[in-house]
Amino acid sequence: MELPDYAKAWTMTLVDDQRTVDSFLQWVDRIDGPISIDTETRGLDWQQHSFTRLVQFADDRQSFAVPTSWHGRTLMHALSTVRDKEVQVRFWNSTFDLHALESDGFPVPHSHNVLDGYILHHLLTPHARHGLKLVSSEILGTWAKVGQDRLASEMRTHGWKWETVPVDWPSYWTYGCLDTLITQRVCAVLARRVTGAGMDDASEREHQASAIMYRAEVRGMKIDHKYADRLRRQWTTEAVVLKDRLQAQGIANPNSNRQVEAILKEQGWNPEEYTETGQALLDKAVLGVLSGTHPEVAEPLVRYKRLTKWIGSYLDPFADSGGRIHPSINTLRAVTGRMSITKPALQTLPSKGSAGEIRRCVLPEAGHELWAIDYDGQEARIFANLSGDPGMRATYDAGEDLYTHVARICWNDPTITKSDPRRSTAKVILLAFTYGAGVDTLSAASGQAPAAVEQFLKKLFLEFPSVRDLTGDHALGGNYPGRPALLAGDRFSSGGLAYVNTKGGRRFSMPEGEYYKAINGICQGSGADVLKSALVRLDRAGLADYIVVPVHDEVVFSFPKGEHDLAREAALCLEDRDWKIPLTVDVTGPLSNWGEAYE
Repeated sequence: MELPDYAKAWTMTLVDDQRTVDSFLQWVDRIDGPISIDTETRGLDWQQHSFTRLVQFADDRQSFAVPTSWHGRTLMHALSTVRDKEVQVRFWNSTFDLHALESDGFPVPHSHNVLDGYILHHLLTPHARHGLKLVSSEILGTWAKVGQDRLASEMRTHGWKWETVPVDWPSYWTYGCLDTLITQRVCAVLARRVTGAGMDDASEREHQASAIMYRAEVRGMKIDHKYADRLRRQWTTEAVVLKDRLQAQGIANPNSNRQVEAILKEQGWNPEEYTETGQALLDKAVLGVLSGTHPEVAEPLVRYKRLTKWIGSYLDPFADSGGRIHPSINTLRAVTGRMSITKPALQTLPSKGSAGEIRRCVLPEAGHELWAIDYDGQEARIFANLSGDPGMRATYDAGEDLYTHVARICWNDPTITKSDPRRSTAKVILLAFTYGAGVDTLSAASGQAPAAVEQFLKKLFLEFPSVRDLTGDHALGGNYPGRPALLAGDRFSSGGLAYVNTKGGRRFSMPEGEYYKAINGICQGSGADVLKSALVRLDRAGLADYIVVPVHDEVVFSFPKGEHDLAREAALCLEDRDWKIPLTVDVTGPLSNWGEAYE
């Protein structure tokens, strides 16, 4: 495959003897502009011993690959020099490489000098895939993937894994060098495009938020692993009893939907919905209905599934942690720009019922107490702000809860309170509606009949007429898609990319024809901007390193005991009163564990 002239001029060097060490260190001493750094590692878990195998450096023309086991001192000197020179250092998914370096004791660049190509590409086309090979193929040409394909083939031939391929194997270290040269060039291209799109401020915010959450990952969360183990044993015992009950009903494997379907049919169940493979649909909503009609099967099955999921997803890692875990916090995982937390997946942890028992595992640091600061109905407030509807603003000005107010109108019952189930139904419909859901989806999500949902939406539009301009009337069979969807469609027609801008100046893009997603992108994306801007304010106030973890619209802090002023100051940093309807917060604390906030 023909290479472009600039790639033909690239040089790649494995640092494997004194001559190449000297050449590498001379190159380091001459650095006076942006460089790129990449790592090759033993896998994906940066907490394992001797994780990093190879560190690669590159400028615009040459790259060096340095094995960590051969030249550790050389790397220490080089990385210290790069840090002290205060030059821009380009990465692709910087968090991973920074963990790889720092976990093995190597110095890393100051965060304000880091430029992450993953962040830049996400800013430009959020709905696209952001892997380096795919992006570089699009920007530089398909030749950029050749090194990866060759290495993958040779690793299969020799039966090597990432931790066993020899560091001096030519296609391995040249693959690493090529990645760094490509990152150097692609980041330069993307940075110019971000500037041209007017997103430099958004880029700075995203890079700062990434650096703040990187530090939170390194600190980790203190865990009551002994309590987690006791709860695990308690729930495991209960799960065994539930499994015995289900086996008595004829279900040998509760995780087999085919077995569950067969037994339920024997008991007279007639499924109404099926999956693409022809099996009866047995999702959460269906099992909820079956709990009323076939409780002897559905009730223990639902509880069994919940317990086994919670044990595997949360209690196992908590109990086996030794007292501290380091969750992975991806600040740009979602298309909307929302954060995603994995290892464990704290964002999928339910907020009610037994989930509070799981949260009890999370403890404050020694001599500290926890505080939970949660945005007060952030999604509804952002939606109301974006709609510009006077009625919604008047609701908040009167100190009312929007979901309660909407429920009272749609059910024509002024006695509805926040504890009324209809308020929860109104919340489900309103939020799902902003996600672009139609009547059938809204009906399934809320448990209301389609006709009731249609009546709900008609009353909503009547009471708050500006909402239709934002969301469109597609859910009621209308032809108006809404202002954001129209804008996204116009941009696709004129420029080939369908997108809208969040309140914080980021793009939310979507595939051709899926313009109904625009309203959700603006709402969710603006919410992400709000939280990340708050993280930056917290950092400037010296409070960011008290963060334990952000989950959805809640931020958990560990402050020194008795320092209640710090919690109040953090709340002020999180609030955003630049909106016509301010984004306020609720403060809960002090707490001896996170679960107390949910009692």
